[in-house]
Amino acid sequence: MFNQTIVRIGVRYGVLGGLVCFALVAILYFVGYNPFGDVGRISYLPIPFFVFMAIRNYKKYVESDLTFGKGFRVGLAVAFYTALTSALLVLALIYLIGPEILQNHIAEMRAILEETREQQVQILGEKSYNQVYEGLGELTPTWQAADFFLWRLIVGSIFALVAAVFFRK
Repeated sequence: MFNQTIVRIGVRYGVLGGLVCFALVAILYFVGYNPFGDVGRISYLPIPFFVFMAIRNYKKYVESDLTFGKGFRVGLAVAFYTALTSALLVLALIYLIGPEILQNHIAEMRAILEETREQQVQILGEKSYNQVYEGLGELTPTWQAADFFLWRLIVGSIFALVAAVFFRK
């Protein structure tokens, strides 16, 4: 069940993908944008590239008769290590830069919630809206990194599924 080659390829492509995702986040921050807001979604772009390249590499050099299961495991390994690497680097960035990066994100999210208050209250209800608004104040660097990890893992898993179907025998 444990395949060392899948782990090696997952680490190789996942760490490279995580470094590229983090580089995009750092560039966005230093240019003056909120890397955790809507503009920060650009850091998802490297994920499908590295997942597809890893599965292609595995099929080309390791197992030419690639099954869906093995292709999906390679893609999941890449997605996991990409998410882990980028989340840990983002956590380090937040701690190195200081709390202002997170405070700017919280202020921007609260402004968006206030602008769309009527729609949010209709969708969520008044009580839930207030809980979300107050919950933004409790956002910590570790919660932000965990959110960063989770969303990159979800996106990577979706692309792993697509790539495994594409590369199967």
